[in-house]
Amino acid sequence: MGCKLGMPTLIEKDNIIDNIILCKELGLDFIELNMNLPYCMPEYISSKELSKLKNKYDIEFTIHFPEDIDFGYFYEEIGQANIRLFQSIARWGAEFGVEKINLHLNPGVYFTLPHEKIFVYEKNEKFFYEKFLGSIVQIRDIAEPLGIKICVENMQVHKFVEKAYESLCNIPKVYFTWDIGHDAMWGYKMEKIYLKNPQKVKHMHFHDYDRKSDHQVLFTGTIPLDERLKFAKENNLTVVIETKTTEALVESVKKLKDRQE
Repeated sequence: MGCKLGMPTLIEKDNIIDNIILCKELGLDFIELNMNLPYCMPEYISSKELSKLKNKYDIEFTIHFPEDIDFGYFYEEIGQANIRLFQSIARWGAEFGVEKINLHLNPGVYFTLPHEKIFVYEKNEKFFYEKFLGSIVQIRDIAEPLGIKICVENMQVHKFVEKAYESLCNIPKVYFTWDIGHDAMWGYKMEKIYLKNPQKVKHMHFHDYDRKSDHQVLFTGTIPLDERLKFAKENNLTVVIETKTTEALVESVKKLKDRQE
């Protein structure tokens, strides 16, 4: 058992090629295409071109679905548009061999009261679960025939969000991305769910947390990274080293390689 290591698409880069060159220089296996960046969008780069780059550079791709797309959205018209967008991106990705698409579980909007914040999804939990879980089943049914696994990433883990993740454990062929930095920021609330259901975790976002901020250079913070890497290897995960500048990524890869020698 082992794991493949990859990198995120860096906002400091202006095109796919520059990301690929860095990926190869670092000896990594894949790039996670960020679909919020125009040069990663199907409108601006064809699946045929990405397939050529994949073969030329012997590299693989995963997809990070647009972060602002909310599959729990209450308006049916918008919800269906989000599902159509997923279908379009999934079909495009399948044409150049994408096997995993990372999705966010967004907590939605909230009302700021004098002494607290109340999330609309929390106030309307039953309706939220109906919308979100229903959408997830629909996109799973789109992805599965294409050979793609959907991996839901942990973000903000409010109690109502935690319940949604527990529900996802019971939906066949829906998987998780364990973002270990986000998990640390939220007091490791997801750790118990993932360790109890390791077969559901297929992807990992790997970065450190220094008690102030996540996406820090590896081995400079408080997360037990050796334990997380052991889990990734034992469960054959794809692992994105999710530090988001060239400098931080180079330093992280060096520290990781030094640790493994």
